[in-house]
Amino acid sequence: MLETRCHCGRVSIVVPKRPRVLTACNCSLCRRIQPLFAYYKAMSVEVHGGADDYEGYAWGRRVLRWHRCKSCGCFTHHEPQHRRPDGTSRLGVNLALVADSDRLARVAVNLRDGASDTWEVIDRYRVGMLPRH
Repeated sequence: MLETRCHCGRVSIVVPKRPRVLTACNCSLCRRIQPLFAYYKAMSVEVHGGADDYEGYAWGRRVLRWHRCKSCGCFTHHEPQHRRPDGTSRLGVNLALVADSDRLARVAVNLRDGASDTWEVIDRYRVGMLPRH
């Protein structure tokens, strides 16, 4: 189990396990906020914080809704706007906010090309091994 927290602590997220792979992206938003996302089934993630603690944001094709703390502005997670055909959903949790960063040491990171909208993996590295994008 891992826990993330925004800077002020109003929003926290608990995920069931350490990820095998994280995702970084070079899109215009990710270049600014530098998240490291891990993906989990929505029903396995605990988001702590109420409607007064975080707010959502969607842009472009509005495929994802990004959530951030209303107080400190940290982006904590994103969720798809639509469920999968089987009715399930998954959350992308920003593990760059993990409370115990040593728990992510050497986890593989796939850098995806969101800037060109291909989403292809353009680089691979391990947490703590190469500078972030």
